[in-house]
Amino acid sequence: MARRRSSRRKSTSSNRARGKSYREARIELMTWAGLVMIFAIGALGRENNISMPNWFVPFAGAVVLLGSGFYQYSSRYRVSPITWLGGLVLVLFVLYSWYVDTNQPFVGASLIVFFLVILFGVVTGDT
Repeated sequence: MARRRSSRRKSTSSNRARGKSYREARIELMTWAGLVMIFAIGALGRENNISMPNWFVPFAGAVVLLGSGFYQYSSRYRVSPITWLGGLVLVLFVLYSWYVDTNQPFVGASLIVFFLVILFGVVTGDT
């Protein structure tokens, strides 16, 4: 006699234990792609002598990270603390550039923050 399954429906609590949903993983991949595109636009702009404000790259990165964090949080997905910390650091770069030293370029520091967020995301499986 074949064993009968009690239910074919997947519960949300068991999905958490097994891993991310397709939608959650897709949101995280879009976040990573956004960070890479922001840095590429900033790098190409500087290479082609297109003047952008020094706060553009950290501002755009903060918008992507914090926007992704708030969207994932509102969808009841788990958001890594690294996402919040990375966004906060980028906001601090922007505020420093606006109020303290407008000539301070933060492209290199923003690249390090982007790299760390993506690296921790790959290592821990969360973004």
